[in-house]
Amino acid sequence: MKNLNEEIRAVIDPLICNQEIADYWLLRLEKGELTRDNGNPSHFCCYFLPYNPDTKEVFIVHHKKSGLWIFPGGHIDNNENLMQTINREIEEELGVKEKIKEEIKPFLLTITPIENRVQPCKEHLDIWYRFTTDGSEFNVDPREFHDTKWLSIADARKLITDPPNLEALDKMEGFLKQQEQIKNFFV
Repeated sequence: MKNLNEEIRAVIDPLICNQEIADYWLLRLEKGELTRDNGNPSHFCCYFLPYNPDTKEVFIVHHKKSGLWIFPGGHIDNNENLMQTINREIEEELGVKEKIKEEIKPFLLTITPIENRVQPCKEHLDIWYRFTTDGSEFNVDPREFHDTKWLSIADARKLITDPPNLEALDKMEGFLKQQEQIKNFFV
């Protein structure tokens, strides 16, 4: 089993990030102390983008700590691998246990400067995943969010202001268009 450094290093791919981000991530990995638990204000996180392929809607949350409309996710804890983090965060935020049964590949890597003075975080290095769902199994924790919504990409774009979340939304829009083209090709 890979350690977290090796696992993160393995997801750095030019298909999901530009060279500047890849180089920055590799330098950050060399410094160690990858999780918030290590006390480093620059640490790695996993975010996930729930989407419904039938309605073409995405699920966004109005996060209490950040005050922003964003996609769910959070910090990697000590002694977790990436899939454990995703499943823990999905359970904590959406109330769904063991949603991801097998390893999934990320679709985006971003860097988020944190300007919120409530948290000791100064920088998140975000690994983005997506998964299909209709949300019927969600039991959202109201302590985490002011509100949650299923929205079209166009409507989500009206609420989301955070650049990495907008980049994830752009990637999702491209992915859904590609899926539609593939579907139409076989019809």
